[in-house]
Amino acid sequence: MKNFFLKILQGYEFNSTVEWLLSLFPSFKYNFTLQVASVSLISSGIQAYFGLDGMALIGLILTMLVELVSGITASTLRKEAFSSSKFSRFLFKVFYYMVLIAAPFLIGSYYRSIGKFKTASIYDWLNTLIIMVIVFEHFISILENISVIEGKDKTHFIQKLKKKFDSLL
Repeated sequence: MKNFFLKILQGYEFNSTVEWLLSLFPSFKYNFTLQVASVSLISSGIQAYFGLDGMALIGLILTMLVELVSGITASTLRKEAFSSSKFSRFLFKVFYYMVLIAAPFLIGSYYRSIGKFKTASIYDWLNTLIIMVIVFEHFISILENISVIEGKDKTHFIQKLKKKFDSLL
């Protein structure tokens, strides 16, 4: 089964499971996971408290679109031809993000349908948390793309953001 999954990943130009996971969650590449998790926890709590769950979904859609456009722009500036395989990689990642988002949503919907509203609210919050993590992971990818567009090292703006976080602590 592992070899089968690896063959699927290789079809999308991922050489290993780790490379694919780092593509899904780039914060791990930069040791920025704690910061992403903290901001996601705080923002999902605020959204759940004020009933702004729909804002997370809007943020998700916007960051996906901005990542796509900035990625295409960055690859154009690197003089890489637009390829269907790169676009397929993006869609492959979106598919897995949607699976991660759908799981707690469906479980919460089930508990709501049988009248267990407190349990459902936990899954609703988990759903929003996952969306926010994905939004901030996309934001890291966007920062990579903007760094390339600006002619800087891919990590330039991420390192600046890390320094800001570190100065807060």
